Amino acid sequence: MVTVLKRPSTERNRLRDGLCLLHAPPMSDDIYGRPKGLFSKIRTILVGVLVGMLVLAFAVWGIEDVFSPNSSNAIVRVGDSEVSRDEFIDRFNDQMRQYAQENGEGLTPQQAFDQGIPQRLIADFAQELSIEEDANDLGIGVNNRNILEFAKEIDAFQNAITQEFDRTQLQRILAANQMTEADFEQDVKNALTQRQTLPAIMGGIHAPSEYAQRYNQFINETRGAELIQFDVSALDEVPQPTEEDLRNYIADNQARFTAPEYRRFLMLRIEPFDFRQDIEVTEEQIQERFETLVGAGEIGSAETRNVTVLSVGTQEIADSVAARLTAGEDAGAIAQELGLPTPDRFDGVFEDALINPESSRVAFEAELGTAQVAPTGFGTFEVVYIRDINPAETPVMEDMRDELAEQVLEGQALRRINDYERVIDDRLLEGATIEEIAEALELPLSSYPYIDRTGTTQEGVTLDGFETIPGIATDDRLLQAVFTGDIGFESDIVPTSNGGLAIFRITDTISSAPEAFEDVRNEAARLWTSDAIRRALNAKGVEIERRLRDGETLQAIADELGTAVVPVSIQRAAPTQDISQAVLIRLLDGDVGTIARGPGQVPGSYQLAELTNISSQTERISGQFLDIVREQVSEQLALDISRAYQQAIISDKDQLVFDDQLRSALNIEAEG
Repeated sequence: MVTVLKRPSTERNRLRDGLCLLHAPPMSDDIYGRPKGLFSKIRTILVGVLVGMLVLAFAVWGIEDVFSPNSSNAIVRVGDSEVSRDEFIDRFNDQMRQYAQENGEGLTPQQAFDQGIPQRLIADFAQELSIEEDANDLGIGVNNRNILEFAKEIDAFQNAITQEFDRTQLQRILAANQMTEADFEQDVKNALTQRQTLPAIMGGIHAPSEYAQRYNQFINETRGAELIQFDVSALDEVPQPTEEDLRNYIADNQARFTAPEYRRFLMLRIEPFDFRQDIEVTEEQIQERFETLVGAGEIGSAETRNVTVLSVGTQEIADSVAARLTAGEDAGAIAQELGLPTPDRFDGVFEDALINPESSRVAFEAELGTAQVAPTGFGTFEVVYIRDINPAETPVMEDMRDELAEQVLEGQALRRINDYERVIDDRLLEGATIEEIAEALELPLSSYPYIDRTGTTQEGVTLDGFETIPGIATDDRLLQAVFTGDIGFESDIVPTSNGGLAIFRITDTISSAPEAFEDVRNEAARLWTSDAIRRALNAKGVEIERRLRDGETLQAIADELGTAVVPVSIQRAAPTQDISQAVLIRLLDGDVGTIARGPGQVPGSYQLAELTNISSQTERISGQFLDIVREQVSEQLALDISRAYQQAIISDKDQLVFDDQLRSALNIEAEG
């Protein structure tokens, strides 16, 4: 039996991708005549919390660990541990999103590869796997009891009202970060394993005072230099490429001048916003949502109390102290008079938050300005004085009506998506084609033009859609599936980044290929000229350095170039931002008379500097300042030892990087 569901608006699906997409004609049979495999359901988006690398083993609650290395799709392997293609792509996509946010534009996988981003990611994975392997060699493991207890201490996983571990809260937070159960479990195991290895290597390191003195002198050393900066105007001739130069440059940098792979496909895609105009939100639903959020502690706040706790040895003294506190005497004065430990002051205490259960109980039974006695269970007593009561705060539902209605609307839409998921999955298992599914469920089926990995057509139109109706170019997960899927087969159900779902079938591809010379001539000329100017500036720098060593003055050369000699002062603790990294490092590492040169901070510029003087701090430090420096130096030594340890175990383990899998995952061409 087929469940009939509300059909989303076809026009909204066309708008979604900012392009008028055509309905595909219905087809009765799979035009490719190929066998279909099993199709998986949408993976439930479970939760990940960005609290370092801390993770919870879901096996504690009876959920099986579904993560198991698959040698056939490993990207990198160290010993018996490896990183799968999916795990690598997840972290790679995270870095690409972060890059786009920081730079205002994204990178194609090929551009990222050229910049070494996936290679650095592989190095990070190799380091993590090496530590994991070393821990295995040492017999270090993590048991589920310890993991659960550790997770319970994470504030983000605790209910705001009860202050106790709340698994629903954990899943809610993880869902917002789109991590799978397997990823979550593996991360926490790795993190807790490293916590047992690295601290053992790094712990107990204390720098001697004399070492801290030397370090302080070194870091506060001041260096003076004279610097000149010049650009292309200092060159006798600006390099210009010949046609042969350009052809050779394109051949040597073929990856830069290769047209991307394009794919054309049919897609059935539904999103929560497809249903929004068809859903009516009732007053009862808003009220129910409000009460649910209040009950879960997600809005408002529970009552807390500010209390003072005194530890007392006998019941008689405890009763006397309680009476004196209630009468208004100072807790500190009473403790000093009776020789009691210094009173503990706690602010914003939730119910049942104190270590002694009886103290927690009386803390919320006592009235403001009074004290009560609580036995500890060890033959002693605690006197709990209530200094202040912070009443519970419950928000006004009317103030949140629009937000609550939006949440109800979103929830209803997601439920409709789930209904579609079950039906579509069943039809895929039965072997139905995407056309048959769209016709049976009255869903819009869109035919996409050729697009590349960034969601851009051959005409240069990027399918971004609109703010309220995002296009496919905004959903990297969907693009990833399209560009790793097999041609001619119905895909698995793919969850979209907006909480919807999609299935597709790739109908045709255009393989990546070198672009025509005339199409890339101008870009090649620009890049060739930029590289040539850089080389010419460097040659000019080499010539100036030779002239300085032969006895000419920096001022005379500056006058010749039409630039100025600028005096600069450099301190290791706070290096200047006006000198490029290459020049700065050389000046900090050299002696008086050292000449440092290299590309300047400003693109297209070149810097050259001569170190003129070095002055060291001779005053010795002492007291609290010496303690601070010792602590800083100790931390640096610990980090150095940690790096040496990690490098040693990396060198000790056999590492394999599967370049073909890496390039396939990134959808870039193999070398050669």
